This record gives sequence, structure tokens and C-alpha cells, in this order.
Amino acid sequence: MEKKTTSNNKWKTGFFKTGLPLEYVTSNILDNLGHSIFGEYPYIRPNEKNELTEFSVDLRSYKCLDNDDRLIVLSMLIECKYRQPGTSWIFSPYPNDIVPTGLINSTEDLVPFRIGYNAVNQFEKEIGYCVNGIELSNDGNGNTNGAKHGVFQLRFAMPHLLKNDLESCLDRTSYNGKYIYLSCAILVTTADIRVIKKGLHLTNFMNADDLDDVTEIKEAIILNETAGPQLQEFADSIANGFLNDHPEIEKRLLEIEKVLVGKEWEKRHAPDLDTIQRSFGYSTERVLIVNYEFLEKTLLKLENAIKKDIREEKVYGNVLKEGKSFKILKIN
Repeated sequence: MEKKTTSNNKWKTGFFKTGLPLEYVTSNILDNLGHSIFGEYPYIRPNEKNELTEFSVDLRSYKCLDNDDRLIVLSMLIECKYRQPGTSWIFSPYPNDIVPTGLINSTEDLVPFRIGYNAVNQFEKEIGYCVNGIELSNDGNGNTNGAKHGVFQLRFAMPHLLKNDLESCLDRTSYNGKYIYLSCAILVTTADIRVIKKGLHLTNFMNADDLDDVTEIKEAIILNETAGPQLQEFADSIANGFLNDHPEIEKRLLEIEKVLVGKEWEKRHAPDLDTIQRSFGYSTERVLIVNYEFLEKTLLKLENAIKKDIREEKVYGNVLKEGKSFKILKIN
């Protein structure tokens, strides 16, 4: 029987719109890189009526980056957004010369052990920070939603993931406490990712003949957005719940403060309860947005940067089991 081209196009268009093919391809990329895939990541947050409702992020992944006398784990939430061919997501570059860093969240505040950060900082600077994004379809229609829905899902899910990671860190004495979870949020898309060229005036946009005249194609960007009142309140509620469930954290932080010594701590404050509280809000602020064709390349760069930073480790103490609790011994 002769196939009907129109019918084929209809099922194919509908299938792609579900996002399942992109999720499948993304899962395969993660699997090939050695990540364990856990499927959807469900979480509870208020809906538009301020009622607690279950939502989910498409994928959660987990990969051990180092287990040689220490355990460093990369924990990620990944949302996938399919867009029709020819669609562009266009972002404004971060306007200041001083670019914020902090794509990666860490549980290191709960252990007397630190790794470096210079390589990851360099990775972030090379990727580039952006603010504000819009979507432009191939027929010329523009809207301000663009990546917002996927970013929204990830930003509300990250405090939950951070809480999970911190609790995992608390429950372990593996490797004498040299155990850190690193986490981040990633939005994978089929849309072209574009960034507006710096130094343009409105006349440059008016006189442009092509999108390439005013924007540059990117493999990935880091979207930086401060949490709004609702999201900050939500992150604070997750943080407060975590701290209330684990009153032992205050003692643990005081013990860690005693062993954090050296020149690097002369002008730095040891982590305290406020540090932990603020980290939940910080976890919502940055999302790595990647075109699916460059996902493997981008993740490899990120992993290699983290591995380079791991080699800059500093051990200040050991976490040892003591009955039902823990004790921290300073390294002489």
C-alpha cells in the first residue's frame, strides 16, 4: 500500500511536539557519558492558585567523577524542550564586566574538605552568561516565553535536589568525609541558541538584513536570573524544612569551623546556618541552556573542568562515626 506523505508528516510533527524523541536522545547521550538516568524527577511546589501541586523535571542523572580516596558526584536535573526547525532562542548578554559565577551547587559546606573552582569558573566564562530571552519562530513570529517554561520548572526543582544532596552528604562517613555532591540544572533544546552582539544601538537592529547581523550562534549559554519573591519564598521554605529536620547541622558546622585554617581562611568566613539557608536560593538562579547537538561536547568540557578542580583538593579534617553521631578530627 502506498504511504500517504501528509499522514506521515502529521504523526511525525505530533510525535516531536511531545518531546519524547528529544528526551530519548538526551538520555542516550547521558548514558554514553556514564551517567545513571533516573527518569522524571517529581517535586511539590505551589501552582498558579498557590496550591501545592506535583510537578516534574524530565530527567535526573548521577555520575561519580572521582572515587580515588574521595567521592565526587555530579548530580543534574535536565529538562528537554523541542522546537520546530528554524526556531531561535535569542538572549541578551550579561551587561556587566563582572560576571557572576556559580552554575555548580556544592555540598562541601558540610564537610572539612574543599576542591578547586578555577577550571569551572573558566568553563562558565567561556560559555557566557545571559539575561532575558525570547523565542523567534521561522515564520517571523516572536514571543517572550521562549525558554521560560523549561527554566521555570528547573528553578523550582533545584532546591529539592539540593536538599536531597545535602541529606546524602550528612548520612555518610565514606572516605572520611571527603564526599561532595555537585549539582546543576540543564535545559536541552532543538532551538538555535543566539546571543545579541555587544555594543549595538537600536539603529543596528533597524538596519539589519539578517539575524546574523545582530546575533551570534552559540552552542550553549548560562541564563542568570535572580529569584523573584515567590521563588525565593519557596526556596526559603525548603531550606527551613531541611534545617528543622536536621538540628545536628549547627554543631557540625561549628566543628568544621575549628578545622578550616590557613591563609585561605584569613579573609573568608566558615560556613554557618545562614550560608546553608542562602544556598537554596542561589541554586535557583542559573541554568545551563544547551543545543542538543552540542550536549555531549558541553558536558565533557564541564566534567573535565570539575576533574581538574578536584586535583586542587584541600583536606582540613576527617569525618568519623561516633555512635549515632559524627566527630570531626583536624588534620595535623
